[in-house]
Amino acid sequence: MSITERELRDYFTGRFESFNQGLNGNQSLEIKELRQKAIGAFAKQGFPLTKNEEYKYTPLTKALLKSLKLDAPVNSETIPTCKQHLIPELEGHMLVYLNGKLAYRSEDLPEGLEIEQLDRLDQTQISELKNHLATLSNYQSDAFAALNTAFFQSGSLIKIAANITIDKPIIIYHFSDGQSGTIYTQTRHLIMVGKNSRATLVEVNKNLNPEHQTFYNVASEVFLEEDTQLHYYKTQTECSGSIIVDNTNINQKDRSHLYCTTVTTSGTIIRNNLNVTINGEYCESYINGLYLVNGKDHIDNHTTVDHRIANSYSNELYKGIIDDAATGVFNGKIFVQPDAQKTNAFQSNKNLLLSDKASMNTKPQLEIWADDVKCSHGATTGQIDGEQVFYLRSRGLDEQQAKGLLLYAFATELLDRISLPVLKDYLKESISDRLYSCES
Repeated sequence: MSITERELRDYFTGRFESFNQGLNGNQSLEIKELRQKAIGAFAKQGFPLTKNEEYKYTPLTKALLKSLKLDAPVNSETIPTCKQHLIPELEGHMLVYLNGKLAYRSEDLPEGLEIEQLDRLDQTQISELKNHLATLSNYQSDAFAALNTAFFQSGSLIKIAANITIDKPIIIYHFSDGQSGTIYTQTRHLIMVGKNSRATLVEVNKNLNPEHQTFYNVASEVFLEEDTQLHYYKTQTECSGSIIVDNTNINQKDRSHLYCTTVTTSGTIIRNNLNVTINGEYCESYINGLYLVNGKDHIDNHTTVDHRIANSYSNELYKGIIDDAATGVFNGKIFVQPDAQKTNAFQSNKNLLLSDKASMNTKPQLEIWADDVKCSHGATTGQIDGEQVFYLRSRGLDEQQAKGLLLYAFATELLDRISLPVLKDYLKESISDRLYSCES
């Protein structure tokens, strides 16, 4: 018998007290109060239904009600099982989470880089978190952010000191395995980049057993101080059978540079919420996304770029290729506040539909309260150009090769913006294998 939204909500609110009591010896009063506020916000909101405008086209709650098994046991494995799922030749300072629990971490960290587990911090460290934890998160208005804030335990505190360039990327692997039942995890990351520092962060999400359903709810808060530069990559390339909600909130101060790219190629339902707040002058933000979905998969990218201070720049490009009966959603918002004069902000969403049953819902938005700005936004959704296919076929390619080449060119425009060569080559190879097999 299927459960109802109320039963699912009551399950989480009901187990909160015992969960919270079990943490009393390892959390400050401020964190305890934060959890109480978050579970209250979650109980009030409940899981969002399709009448909720922010989730109108993404039936997350319906999927959870259909597949989630309450009190499912968690299957635990160790890093040797996961090695084959690491990105080949991608070296860096590595964290591997399996079913939400830390399975492996690099120990030889360079000077200036500190990585701690949120569930192992001492009282002093926990008290310091109150100035950052949940200050960017939208847990008062988003049920999944509230759920994570109430229940997070595993996850990382990543601190980069001032005037540091991290020599290798920081790599976080999130692996799920639902062999023993539906797995649901609440993971949290807090990332702080000090003044005049440079770093690259890669997050990789994979479901190791696609035939088993997993629910993964993650929240990340990223603070970029003055004159920082962060290259931030998220890959969701082997996520069949996964329901994923990824809430990422980033705050930029003066002259900081952000390069953020999200690549998704599979997932039962994936919802990526990316919120960037530009709180400084002469900031630059480059936000890119690529999604390739087929079957009955569903991918939803919600982005917000909030310009609050003058003289900053943002450029956003999301591209999608949708096949079979898959569905895509893009909802991008740019806010230019009254004090954000001299802002340049651009947003574009481009999509290709490869079948009659594929669908795309796109909604780019601008809200501008300043008068000395340059802003634009746009969206296109269409099919492969028949004339281009004909031209390539006249040069000796068959129809499948011609379409594959056009799709590959469409996708790699975005991948060429990735500055990490090993990751770029890995994604290009994965996408090439996928696109050249298209028969649409």
